[in-house]
Amino acid sequence: MNKLPEDCIAKILSLTTIADVCRSSAVSRIFRSAAEFDNVWNHFLPSDFPAGFAAPAGLPTRKQLFFSLVHNPLLLNDAHLSFSLERKSGKKCYMMAARSLSIAWGNDKRYWQWITLPNTRFLEVADLIYVWWLEITGKINMSLLSDDTLYASYLVFKWDDTPYGFRQPVEASLVTEITDDDVQPSLVSLLQNPDTEESHCAAMRRDGWYEVELGHFFKRRGDMGEIEMSLKETNPFVKKGLILSGIEIRPMPHPTG
Repeated sequence: MNKLPEDCIAKILSLTTIADVCRSSAVSRIFRSAAEFDNVWNHFLPSDFPAGFAAPAGLPTRKQLFFSLVHNPLLLNDAHLSFSLERKSGKKCYMMAARSLSIAWGNDKRYWQWITLPNTRFLEVADLIYVWWLEITGKINMSLLSDDTLYASYLVFKWDDTPYGFRQPVEASLVTEITDDDVQPSLVSLLQNPDTEESHCAAMRRDGWYEVELGHFFKRRGDMGEIEMSLKETNPFVKKGLILSGIEIRPMPHPTG
C-alpha cells in the first residue's frame, strides 16, 4: 500500500469514515500525509452550509476547518443559533439560544430574567424567577439538517441556588410537519437519576450543563417543513430556579453491540 501515490491513498481515505482516516494516519508516514489532503476532508464537510456561515480565519486546510467546527460552534442569526459538526460523522448540529425560543411569560420581568454567565455559548440565558405555567417551545427548519440522519433534540439547562417545584415529571414533545400522526407527549424528569441512563431523565453534559431529550426524528433527503420541540408543565404550583441555555439538535449515537 505504501507504494501507491499519496493522491491515490487520499482518494481511498475519502471513501472511508472519519474514524478510519484518523486510525490510518497512525499506520505510516504516507497515510498520515495523505490524510492531510483537502480532498479527504471535503468528503466529510457538508456540501452546503447554513446561511450566514463564514469559515473562521486562520484555517488554511479543510481538515482544520472540520475540527474547528467540531470543537468550536459558530454563532449565526445574530448569535441566537450555533452551528457545529458531529465528530464521528460530520453531520450538522445546531443549538437554539434561549432568546430564539418561545417562553411563556419570558418577557415579563416578574417571572423571568435574562442574565449573562461565564463560559456559556450564548450571550444571555433565561433565569426562571417563578411561574405556575412553564412552557418552552423551539422551531427549526428541517432543510438545515443533514440528510438520512436520526436526530434528537435536547433541552439544555442548569439550576440556580434556589430550585423548586421540579420533582414531578414534565411533558416533552417533538412534532414535524411531514406526518399527520397525533404525537403524544412523553413524560421526562429534569432531575438527574444517577442509577439510570434512560433518556427520560436529565443527564450531565461535559460542559457542566444538564440536558434532557425532548424527542427524536429521522431526517430523510428532501424532507421539508419545521420541527417543533417543546417542554410543558402547567400544574398550578410554583416552579423556580431553572436556568435555560437553549435547545440542541444533534445526531443520535448509533447503538453498539
